[in-house]
Amino acid sequence: MPDTNTDELQDAEQHRTRLPKRQVGYRLRRVAAAVAVLAASYLGLQAYRTFQSPYGTMPASCKVTPAPGTATALTPAEAAKAAQLSFQALENCFGTENGSFRGLYLGPATAWPESQAMAALLGLTRLPNMPASLRASISGHMANLGDYWDSTHGGYFPGGRWFIFGGGVKKYDDNAWMGIDLLDAYSLTHDSSYLAQAERVAAFEATGWSTNRHYPSPGGVFWQEPSSGTDRNAVSTGGAALLNAELFRITGKQVYRNNAEQYVAWTVNTLTLNNGLIGDHISADGTVDPTVWSYNQGLVIGTYASLFSSTGNPAYLDAAHALAERTITYLNTDNRMAEEPPVFVSIFMRSLGNLNEIAPKPEYLKAMQSWATLMYNHMVKGTGVVHEGPVATAATGWLITQASAVQAFTTYATAATHQQHSATIYQGWGL
Repeated sequence: MPDTNTDELQDAEQHRTRLPKRQVGYRLRRVAAAVAVLAASYLGLQAYRTFQSPYGTMPASCKVTPAPGTATALTPAEAAKAAQLSFQALENCFGTENGSFRGLYLGPATAWPESQAMAALLGLTRLPNMPASLRASISGHMANLGDYWDSTHGGYFPGGRWFIFGGGVKKYDDNAWMGIDLLDAYSLTHDSSYLAQAERVAAFEATGWSTNRHYPSPGGVFWQEPSSGTDRNAVSTGGAALLNAELFRITGKQVYRNNAEQYVAWTVNTLTLNNGLIGDHISADGTVDPTVWSYNQGLVIGTYASLFSSTGNPAYLDAAHALAERTITYLNTDNRMAEEPPVFVSIFMRSLGNLNEIAPKPEYLKAMQSWATLMYNHMVKGTGVVHEGPVATAATGWLITQASAVQAFTTYATAATHQQHSATIYQGWGL
């Protein structure tokens, strides 16, 4: 008969040897949870401290509440001066020592505003009588894009490698903007490394093309990496289309023409609404979001204009004109131009400026002037700061709004003075 006392002693001994292991695991989980809470609390505290004054370390001149504007029709000369002043404010308020731009609360800017600030610099550089230092600073600014690049799998992270939780989910529209900046920098500097990197971006964009035949309207470029979402957007597909169209125009490689035509055809065939404008995206269930944003129209117009420039096919030019005229009518109705995010309208106007270089029309120049005037009336004339941010309590311009203003001024000034430049993305082609 077994010894009951001996069995009980053995069970108790086993229990005692297992218990510390459970306790260690429990304590480790408690420590990890505490660290996570402390980290979140720290980040929250920093955000709270800076909420009333985003970019809280900026000079006092960046925090002036702007007076209402009074201009009714900006002249080309005024636009050129405003472009310089607003870019000086952009660098003064949002620039960093290493040449990148400051983010809203902690760390550098994310890829989206960084790309638009780069576009502002590249556009300003093309205006006549600009300081030589602008062109010299391009390489420094472009070098910082490497902080966002995934050297293992390709593509730009939205937050960059510095971000505390990793680079984040890669967005295909962010990558298209970066690729467009690279090609614009290449056209200015003829540095072949920019062209090579733009081709790498185009290769990453191709990975976003949906091959799921079960989706309604198969195809389209996802807005973000497929593992994180199923929407296929106008901005991601249209951005990839414009990048590929420009690569075809520059390199003559047929693959880029094929991609551009495929991407833009899908965008137009899938997302065109009853009013002839481009909707925002299509969901996996086939629902098309009918929201109209001007920058989506601009990407299609820019692609058509680029394809016309490289192929001479008049159908592309006709399609660009038709969409441009519909978009201008739309923006001039019910004050829509003033109600959209400034960066969206500035991107549209950049495409309109390209189209105007190819086939000018008075209504195009008038639209660019109207937009530049509106942005001018949000600018503090003494400092160049443009205030259009959503934080009403902070009398501070925001990086992406500041970049939008520079783009608005340079686009109109360039178009109005009929400056002919080397081939570029949004600033006007030398045809």
